[in-house]
Amino acid sequence: MIKYFLFVVLMSLLTLNGWGQFYLTDVQMDKVSEVSVGEYLHRQIDNNKQTFSDVKPSLNSTSSIEGFRLHEGEYVLKDSLDNVWNYYVHTNPGDAWNAGKLNFGFLFSKEENELVYADDKVEKIEPGQLVYLNLHLLKLKNIATAFEIIKVDDRNKVIEFSYIDDNITSGKQQLTFTQTPKGYTKIVHRSYFKSESVLRDHFLYPYFHTRMTNTYHRNMKRMYKDNQLN
Repeated sequence: MIKYFLFVVLMSLLTLNGWGQFYLTDVQMDKVSEVSVGEYLHRQIDNNKQTFSDVKPSLNSTSSIEGFRLHEGEYVLKDSLDNVWNYYVHTNPGDAWNAGKLNFGFLFSKEENELVYADDKVEKIEPGQLVYLNLHLLKLKNIATAFEIIKVDDRNKVIEFSYIDDNITSGKQQLTFTQTPKGYTKIVHRSYFKSESVLRDHFLYPYFHTRMTNTYHRNMKRMYKDNQLN
């Protein structure tokens, strides 16, 4: 009887401290405004993904990128490397990935074991965060995607996030921050990607990906300037 009582108390403490597994069915869909994100989540459930620990990145930070195509873009912010880096790392994901052609769905943190919705706040991005987004590809075409942040390297100023393993495209995106001779910050946004479609990889992905990364960095630049003024 005493052992049973101690077991119940222990399980209660673990649950209160966020140790309980979160299931994909725990997502409160009334807090997710994008229909495509809900449909994507249901497809994951149909593919036997039960808990968020079942959701894996298609690449880890140390995985080989041999055989992946490369797409690259450069962006410059006129401020110091440390200031820009800190802003990118500490901007709430719900604000960073919510502009124009991008809509934030929700975030799940594997490290903190918590669900985060559009009205919630996250102090910084960190490995183990799963981000679900809606992408406006065309006026009448929306698709959902999800990625996991796999690297935040403060020393070398590198951020990496990987498409999850059941995404149409596999691979990762890498943001490298360096200081220019003028004291500005250059961000090189590299994407390593591949899918089962030659048409998608050669034509569709580069075109739409450029539009999405431009939207993301323009939004960050706009918010950064607004933050400097306030």
